[in-house]
Amino acid sequence: MTKKASEGFTLVEIALVVALMGIVLSISLPSLSKPLAYYRLKVAAEQLAQDLREAQQTALNEESSYYGVFFAAGGNYYEVRKAEGVSPRVIKRVVLPPTVQIVATTFNNNYLSFTAKGTPYPTGGTVTLQDMVSGRFLYVIVASVTGRVRVSSSPPDSWEVR
Repeated sequence: MTKKASEGFTLVEIALVVALMGIVLSISLPSLSKPLAYYRLKVAAEQLAQDLREAQQTALNEESSYYGVFFAAGGNYYEVRKAEGVSPRVIKRVVLPPTVQIVATTFNNNYLSFTAKGTPYPTGGTVTLQDMVSGRFLYVIVASVTGRVRVSSSPPDSWEVR
């Protein structure tokens, strides 16, 4: 009796497995678009909150009231600026993911500045971010008195859009 070696897979078996994987992926990928878009919105909101805290901390450390953040309301970017001198110097420009947009802010002229004590000037406010795929919103809120920065899925009680 001879022993036949049957190790490995045939080309037909491999093609069948690849075709089945393609079908499963094509069915499951569209259902992942909304969670992925919300994840991008959440990451963008957390990044914005972190950049606000960093500008606030820098103003506090340098005892300078020249630091602030400009928001392109209706756009997809914001800039951390140092407004010392005639024209502001852009320290950092952040472009949001393609599906995330800054819908509105409650800051005058879409600009938030921090005092040398780290408090928002003239007052705190809210930046509204929207995921254009699912239509969901996240709010980055800066408290008026303390300057505390937080991210929320619901607007603050004293919410108004300018």
